[in-house]
Amino acid sequence: MVKQIAFPGVVVLVVSTSTLAQVSLQAVEVTATQQDQSPSLQATPAVGSRLGLTARETPASVEVITQEMMERRGARTFEEALRGSVGMTAGGAPGSPSVASTRGFTGGFITYLFDGDRVAVASMVSRPQDTWNYERIEVLKGPASVLYGEGAIGAAVNFVTKRPDRNNPGAEAMLSYGSFGTVRAGVGLGVNIGESSALRLDYSRQETSGYIDRNKQRYDNLTMGFTTALTRDLTLDLAMDYSKDSALSYQGTPLVPRAFALQPTGIVGDSAGRVVDRSIAFRNYNVDDAQMSARSLWTRAKLTWQIAPEWKLRNELSYYTADRAWRNAESFAFAAPGRIVRDLIGITHDHQILTNRLDLMNTSAIAGMKNRFVAGLEYMKTDFSSNRDFSNGSAAADNALTVGEGATFHGSYGALAANPALYVGAGNRTIFGARIPTSALFLEDALSISHRWTVVGGLRQDDVKLERQSVDLNTRTLTSFTQKYRPTSARLGVVFAIDPDTSVYAQYTSASAPIGTGNLLLLSAANSAFSLSTGKQFEVGIKQSAFGGRLDYTVVAYKIELDNVLSRDFSNPTLTVNSGKQSARGLELAAAWKATRDLTLSGNLARVDAQFDQLIEAGHVSRAGNTPPNVPKTVANLWADYKVPGWPVRVGAGVNRTGHSYANNANTVRMNGYTTASAYATWALPKGDLTFRVRNLTDKLYAYWSGANSNNQVMIGAPRSFEVSYRSAF
Repeated sequence: MVKQIAFPGVVVLVVSTSTLAQVSLQAVEVTATQQDQSPSLQATPAVGSRLGLTARETPASVEVITQEMMERRGARTFEEALRGSVGMTAGGAPGSPSVASTRGFTGGFITYLFDGDRVAVASMVSRPQDTWNYERIEVLKGPASVLYGEGAIGAAVNFVTKRPDRNNPGAEAMLSYGSFGTVRAGVGLGVNIGESSALRLDYSRQETSGYIDRNKQRYDNLTMGFTTALTRDLTLDLAMDYSKDSALSYQGTPLVPRAFALQPTGIVGDSAGRVVDRSIAFRNYNVDDAQMSARSLWTRAKLTWQIAPEWKLRNELSYYTADRAWRNAESFAFAAPGRIVRDLIGITHDHQILTNRLDLMNTSAIAGMKNRFVAGLEYMKTDFSSNRDFSNGSAAADNALTVGEGATFHGSYGALAANPALYVGAGNRTIFGARIPTSALFLEDALSISHRWTVVGGLRQDDVKLERQSVDLNTRTLTSFTQKYRPTSARLGVVFAIDPDTSVYAQYTSASAPIGTGNLLLLSAANSAFSLSTGKQFEVGIKQSAFGGRLDYTVVAYKIELDNVLSRDFSNPTLTVNSGKQSARGLELAAAWKATRDLTLSGNLARVDAQFDQLIEAGHVSRAGNTPPNVPKTVANLWADYKVPGWPVRVGAGVNRTGHSYANNANTVRMNGYTTASAYATWALPKGDLTFRVRNLTDKLYAYWSGANSNNQVMIGAPRSFEVSYRSAF
């Protein structure tokens, strides 16, 4: 059961009775603006550095997806927004939704941040959320442990909420309705308080019956920001994010032998000859009493002191608490002649994180050369507990959980949560807790040797202590262990400005991640004894604005290597060792071109060759040369936006091409590549914009991610859908 979460009084007191009298909501003039589908290279994304470097000055691939771009592309959720990023795909089963894949790495190897703060591994804490509450999404490609600690091998993604702005108070609202009973609503309010404060509130709700049977979902998200100038040099920023979600979760569509499929398709290739049967592609085989819900509350307070023109001190304190609960049949396996054998899993999370980060920044000159420097301390304490129930896989349990392939209505899938016989046996009913205090020392420096050459370096030392305790409720046994890690991460890059509009760069970065799936919270006693996995990346690129700023483009080449990957011992396959290796190399291109006054073209293209260089699994089977799961070799996006001359109308279209990927390490289940297209038309009305949108224009059937059981099921993408939306600002 998900517990109620109380709102801390410190946030509620921001708008007190005394201050409400000083609130001023100013009138704002609303004008239509043309938003290119690419961020400016002069933007200053926080995800790339703590030094305030622009995207052009950062020796790394940094991308910003603005709220305007998300609106233009029709990105309603985190997943949809991230799929527009260069070389990135997103998906995941409901137990770990909205996780990303890029540069050959997925899930726990991609770090998620919210307003620059890390919570925990993305595959544990990521939840489906509406994009309405967010001003932008920033993506830093490649290892980022030097900035955010262990785990960031493939990328770091920063979700930035809408913040108070004294120069732009006002209100906005959004309402949309679409296929599958999908309703979205959002409201936002920005007000000035007195002479030196501002408040921002945003709320969104998204509810849908889903394109999969019995898959109703609802997301609610409330964000709040308050800023005040305590003195001329001292600023206080407060923030609160509250979210909750619930779903009757779809875990994937089971593969069926071609001989038993009523409508076999070719969207999946399988070494055993199984296919996706179109007749059951959108059927949900979860139990009738399935549960998937989560609530979280995150409060933050940031104090910024401009000590002197060249010195700045910042301290940020945050507290995160979340409860999650799910009970689902997650694994579906077809059994002839027409049965689906399932499992049953019940899991709860009670999760708290306290973080404090203090840093000191200096901007000055060294021997006449401009220098920006920051050093700081960070402390994070994580407390995590979980109840975990797993069906035991016995013949009796399998028989109780088996459902007919033709089941089509509620009541025919079984309500099985209260059956204790399903969970007997060692390891099937456990309670475990983890406590992880982490401290870190970090520093970063950018030295402009000349007006053309800039050298950027960084170093981070983490001290991690993992304390874990587990109780087996069936055998009444208690186990515990403690492990310590001291990873060091570094970055060294150089940027050369060929001219004011063109720069080239090269960078080396190193990083670390928990062994296995990159998830420190679930690390077992046996695996905790191994040192952390270590990664390194070499990257070169060019960033240019051309034709008077009408064309922005970036080109990037990189290579990432990850060592100390879990594997079986070559000489004795019964032993687990950390001798595995994984690598990825690739090219990325992104561009935006304002072809005419009314036409903008933009897009991106990424190609990656990712593989296990050394990996032995059970049975002494080598996976060397295989592609990691959910890593497509090629991802491409193209968008066109056109303002019809003389009419208050804008039209646009987008095309996505995702190459084939594999669902498992064995590469026996191949999800074939697919192309989808969307189109929209927006009519500018006196009080707002009315938009009609069509997604998946050709009604393409495709599989986009591995299911909860990667050997037997895949996630099916949404069919063609329609949406009408209205947005207004006032």
